[in-house]
Amino acid sequence: MRAEMRLTGRRLHVVRDDRKKTSRPIIFCPTHIGGVDIEMSFLAIKSPCWIVLGDPHELYKDINGMMLRMNGWIPLDVMHKEDRRAAKAQMIALLKKGGNLLLFPEGVQNISANALVGHLYAGAVELAITCGAEIVPMAICRKDDDYYIALGENISYEGHTIEDRFALTGELRNCMASLKWDIIERFPMLSRRDVSGSAYDDFISSILSLNAEYSLTVEDIQEEAFHPKDITDPSDVFSHQNLLVPNLNNAFLFDKRAFVYNS
Repeated sequence: MRAEMRLTGRRLHVVRDDRKKTSRPIIFCPTHIGGVDIEMSFLAIKSPCWIVLGDPHELYKDINGMMLRMNGWIPLDVMHKEDRRAAKAQMIALLKKGGNLLLFPEGVQNISANALVGHLYAGAVELAITCGAEIVPMAICRKDDDYYIALGENISYEGHTIEDRFALTGELRNCMASLKWDIIERFPMLSRRDVSGSAYDDFISSILSLNAEYSLTVEDIQEEAFHPKDITDPSDVFSHQNLLVPNLNNAFLFDKRAFVYNS
């Protein structure tokens, strides 16, 4: 991986590492941005751990999947119940033997225009409670070929029960977001006037291009992301706008000048 970094010109910056030594197994939980965030996570962690990763389009049937399996890969397709059950059994067995895991609790790349961290699956916290493991939250940011990583303090779930997993997952998400914000604050401040009208489309395009070798689409990411039942997605809230037929009564809704003041 270090040789590839030299060839590609990529650079890794570990801005903070607050990990504590522990005799317990560790579940490393980074934010997911795509590209080489897996490789960068391993380089920042600097200790053996298995990767939990699933891509039903390619990895189950190509050379990359075979190599991953040889080096310690637990395949997980979040869209299939049987696959989730089999992967969970493998993860529990590994952790109870004292092994470490690298697991992206967001499940997919974060393509939100606003959220620092996407909604998390509760599996990481559930595993930690079940196996007596600790979680090390991580945040990753990318700026061109520079990757920035922050590792937080170990989180112990001793004394907690499975029933606490959803509330604790919310706290884990807050920790990951705080770490990501710590990285962002180190970047030069950007003025709103410098943000182009195509900024979000450019961002999405860059995310997909980072994984050019995979047939990943925005629809795949949206489908595989975790959607809490008690939170309504903005796309659902505003979906009625696609059904509007312009007429004299609603013409003001299509007047972009109406939004100049708010912007």
